[in-house]
Amino acid sequence: MSTIKKVIEVLASSPTSFEDALQQALTEASTTVRGISSIYIKDQSCKVQDNKIIEYRITAKITFEVMHKWNPTTISAEEEAENVPEGGGAPDYSHIEIKTQPDLPREVEPGGSATEPESGGGYSG
Repeated sequence: MSTIKKVIEVLASSPTSFEDALQQALTEASTTVRGISSIYIKDQSCKVQDNKIIEYRITAKITFEVMHKWNPTTISAEEEAENVPEGGGAPDYSHIEIKTQPDLPREVEPGGSATEPESGGGYSG
């Protein structure tokens, strides 16, 4: 039977190095994902303050094998306990900054409306 792989994209950061950020991404992902086979660095960046790097950031793609048949009895109680995030709740991603704007500036012309016929939108007769 052939294997099917799935890829997820993750963001991570570290005050120490890119390698540490990468290891943190892998460590965190492995708490909920089994069968990780590779990690690919898609992007790297740094946060700078007072002309010094204060944070190393990575965007990575993690590849893992899709489980064909899930059988909850194959996971031991010890393994299940290992996968519970600290504090028993969801992992804390508050320290990760997510880009909401594109990196390159885009030219935008003011005016126009999606609902006005003059702009090509709305219900034009």
